[in-house]
Amino acid sequence: TTGGATVSVGDIAVAVQPSLVSISTQTVTATQLAAGQATGLAEGFAVSSDGLIVTSAQAVRGASRLRVATADGRGYNAVIAASDVANGIVVLRAAGATGMTPLKIATQDPHIGDLAVAVYHPAVGSLTTRSGVVAAVGVNGSSGQVTLSDLIAVDSTAAPDAEGAPLVDASGAVIGVVTVVPAAPGVVAASGHDAATLVTGAQRGSPVSAPSFGVTSLLISPSTAAALGIPPGALVSAVSATGPAAGVLLPGDVVVSVNGSSVSTANGFQPGDFGLLAGDRATLQVTGPTGVSRTVTITVASD
Repeated sequence: TTGGATVSVGDIAVAVQPSLVSISTQTVTATQLAAGQATGLAEGFAVSSDGLIVTSAQAVRGASRLRVATADGRGYNAVIAASDVANGIVVLRAAGATGMTPLKIATQDPHIGDLAVAVYHPAVGSLTTRSGVVAAVGVNGSSGQVTLSDLIAVDSTAAPDAEGAPLVDASGAVIGVVTVVPAAPGVVAASGHDAATLVTGAQRGSPVSAPSFGVTSLLISPSTAAALGIPPGALVSAVSATGPAAGVLLPGDVVVSVNGSSVSTANGFQPGDFGLLAGDRATLQVTGPTGVSRTVTITVASD
């Protein structure tokens, strides 16, 4: 139920359908399509009426062209307006697009147990869904090419042909962007919160890179932290030698809070999780491998 009324997964899919787009990243012939070789087609969805499209970074990696088509049959050439490779999200701009039906991105991160529905159009086939409940948030995974962070895992049947599709909640608001992680048993999605940050940057004309601390980390839950005898937070596993955290954070550090906000509460350790943009200064409370706490300051950079 939502808002006191009963809704079905089918209702959600029909409501989302007008916002779906197909993305062509390579030339695909009818013969290839008939043979099931449509490797140059991916999913995406509109987030503005004038042509901003969200999809997964993996969907457009290695593209020789970018063209988007709406559910009602309109086609537009597109360019990358903003990208967040670390979180697996890209925003495209469809040239000359008007009258698109945008999806709303949820203002709050999902919770474990919330309904989650991936809605997409396979290259050959009708409107399709994968539905389940949120199994985990703020997790890492590998696309086979890059390590992705701040992912949402959904307890459902996997959907390898849904790359770039929206993952929505019961109200039809976007909570994630489907990203195929080969080793995952169900649907995995990049964070809708991270997508919203990237869309805002694209609307402001910000650079194509997303804000970054320049670290790779793993979220440590309170229960795991208690078992290991460390504080809950983001366990730093790697620090970019050229990033803003170089010489400030070290592998083995646990970042407990950012500007006073708990990392475990935020369900992620990306600047966007704390409303930070490139150029902002962040104060981090850190516990080192020996248990000594310290406070450090980092200036957020573009990824």
